[in-house]
Amino acid sequence: MIRWLLEHEADVQAYVWLAAFFVVALCETLLPRRALVVPAGARWVQQLTLVTLASAVLWLCTPIAVIALAVLVEQRGIGLLNAIAAPAWLSIVIGVVALDLANYVQHRLEHAVPLLWRFHQVHHSDLDVDSGTSLRHHPGEALVSQVTVLTTITVVGVPPLAVLTGLSLAAVASVFNHGNLALPPRVDAVLRRLVVTPDMHRIHHSARLDESNANFANLLPWWDRLFATYRCASSVDQSRMTLGLGKAQVPSDITLGKLLRMPFQPMRQTRAVTRVDGADIPPSPSWGS
Repeated sequence: MIRWLLEHEADVQAYVWLAAFFVVALCETLLPRRALVVPAGARWVQQLTLVTLASAVLWLCTPIAVIALAVLVEQRGIGLLNAIAAPAWLSIVIGVVALDLANYVQHRLEHAVPLLWRFHQVHHSDLDVDSGTSLRHHPGEALVSQVTVLTTITVVGVPPLAVLTGLSLAAVASVFNHGNLALPPRVDAVLRRLVVTPDMHRIHHSARLDESNANFANLLPWWDRLFATYRCASSVDQSRMTLGLGKAQVPSDITLGKLLRMPFQPMRQTRAVTRVDGADIPPSPSWGS
């Protein structure tokens, strides 16, 4: 069974992701948490174009696939888990957790390092947040994510099955926590002890800097609590929360062409104070037009 899964890992990940996407998209259509402010058609053209370009960049620039690297690492005994000869089940658990922690660290760095933020801000530019937002990544950021995964596999010695499991769970988690889902408060409170929920992650997409610099986790919510980046609730009800970038609040600011050029635009400092959801946001770097 394991051999079959690894031999068909691309199909397995695709089918798992498609199933999750279908379920979340259906649920958010039937029970939306927020009314959309931008027509879905234009946003979906952007999301699908970005994910297609990101896939092409990874195919062209990545010298080895993640599963192939994991097999090579296992065969040659590279990495921490191979050095300590951990039991198979423990290696899988640690491998999945390590991949999720690496994702959290990368996400924190993307908000702290200006060069990385140049690319990551494309993801935050969405004026609505739903399952499609999980696809909204600049090709440059997708390449950074791939490097993070490959590095984690090599250093930790993540076994192939853990890579397949971890990446599949990460994809499902991203679709789920970006979903425009109206979960009952009690259900959300229970779920966010185990996984990142939509209401928890949506705070991270707030246009307010104090809120977008919180709730970085993707799958396991414990990292935010452990590293003091957890925020329980937004400053206003989530149905009224302003999403996106503080300086790009109309669709004309985030056309597909502008999104692709955004990381390469010169930074300019503004002295203006942005007011979002009733709060004054201090000056921060923004992008020239």
